Amino acid sequence: MISSNRLRHVPVAAAHHIACAVVPTGFNARWAAWVARGRVHEHRVRRRFVTWLSTAVVGAALVYGVLRW
Repeated sequence: MISSNRLRHVPVAAAHHIACAVVPTGFNARWAAWVARGRVHEHRVRRRFVTWLSTAVVGAALVYGVLRW
């Protein structure tokens, strides 16, 4: 039987949930929340980019290997 726990969205960092749950009052607090959200987003984008890039490289290597053979 397959578990559906792996299909849930797993947060990248706790800072994302804290930044969304707490309403900052001062400029420094708002800026810190903005930076925390930016770091989470950047981490997700980099991970997605590396995944797609590695998939493309492996695919290109397979195509090259088949055509070269």
